[in-house]
Amino acid sequence: MKNPTSIVLMMLMFGHGPHALAALQRSDIDIEHYDLEMTLSLDGDYAFQNALEGLATIRFRNVGAASIETVPFVLNRLMRYEKVHDGEGRQLHHSHRLQELENFDYFQANVGSVKLAEPLAPGEVTALHLAFSGRLTGYIGAGMLYTKETLDPDFTILRNEVLAWPMLSGPDWQQVRIGWADEFEWVATFDVPATHKVANGERVQLETRSNRNIYRYHSARPGSFMIFPIAPYTELQVGLNRIFHLTGSETGAKRLAGKMQQAIELFEGWFGPIRSSSGLSLSIIEIPAGYGSQARFPTIIQTADAFNSADEMEQLYHELSHLWQVDMYAPMSPRLEEGLSTFLQSYVDEKLGGSKSLKAFMEEVLDLQKLTYEKNPSYRNIAIADFGREGLTRLSYGVGALFYYELFKVLGERGFLALLRGFYESYREVGADFDTLVEYYRDHTHGEAAKVIEVWLIGTAFTDKILSG
Repeated sequence: MKNPTSIVLMMLMFGHGPHALAALQRSDIDIEHYDLEMTLSLDGDYAFQNALEGLATIRFRNVGAASIETVPFVLNRLMRYEKVHDGEGRQLHHSHRLQELENFDYFQANVGSVKLAEPLAPGEVTALHLAFSGRLTGYIGAGMLYTKETLDPDFTILRNEVLAWPMLSGPDWQQVRIGWADEFEWVATFDVPATHKVANGERVQLETRSNRNIYRYHSARPGSFMIFPIAPYTELQVGLNRIFHLTGSETGAKRLAGKMQQAIELFEGWFGPIRSSSGLSLSIIEIPAGYGSQARFPTIIQTADAFNSADEMEQLYHELSHLWQVDMYAPMSPRLEEGLSTFLQSYVDEKLGGSKSLKAFMEEVLDLQKLTYEKNPSYRNIAIADFGREGLTRLSYGVGALFYYELFKVLGERGFLALLRGFYESYREVGADFDTLVEYYRDHTHGEAAKVIEVWLIGTAFTDKILSG
């Protein structure tokens, strides 16, 4: 569905005449449906021996005021665009080249553009069929350290961050990120060796053909999580929920299942029933350490740390807490919700008998954040509202946790949870941006709590609090 954010995609067409520089308003394109088909070779002993072939069918509408002649795409740097057809079966001219994205040094992608057979007039709908193939690589060298992606037979993962499928975007990282917030329905089909499972929390149909498994996932509603870990998984049913775990994690998966149930009961007691659609249950999927845990109902990908050690269970609580938070996908968001999850992970851990108290945990967060500001004096002049624009959303984990801890201390448990629940109930269906959150907190606090809002969320006075802590 349409992303309300208006951005400009500047597309550099290769050649002359009709392939000259063209500008496209991303808000003028409403993606209605994305159909992804992939066949993966995972039989090679080494990742470089494996490859994939894919077909992306994207249906979109021109909701702008001008006709559209060309459409830009980005794809993982080790992949190629093979052929492009439109909905009438006409082969379309496409140009592509390896290019560094704007606003992300050293992040290279296969940047392409497709010239439509005829201009797409306002209000009209068309579909593009993009065949692609190649290998898969992450972007550790560009600084995105958790993207360790390869076509490894032991574990691989397909997700947005490494452009694992064609994304409608110009060659600009900020535009790519904004594209993640697009809300459209999707179907994703994967043909993998019978030894492997493709994991996700959405509805799935499984078909077995000889020595291959065909997984077909359907989104239950627009905007759900397109992320697909692939491995020789074992599946554990926990009530209505599922856990996919890697070989050797059987004991840890059972321990995690128990803590998961306890944590869900806490969160539902505080904020109400977990968001659900079409009877979906929650799936927690183990991924190797360092790959980066992520959560969006009904899918959580959880690094092996929480499976392998009871002392790391707070990482699970962090991801679970995101399921009871408002979606805040505005462009250049400071991602303050990560700070809330950092606070809640320790709060839940203390409630469920963890080895470290909330006070001790927050003292460690304070020490680390203080050290960060001492080493980087220029950060002291950056307000939380600007963390996204400055590319410093990582600060939100610590700074945000400290903000919520201060709020917790002045409001007390009951008042604090009431504030969070009120915001969640008000905006869980429509989402919100940082300004909306600040306005809501201002309207629903007074006295010392209101002062905390002003000190931490308006301006940079909070840095003095941290440095003097």
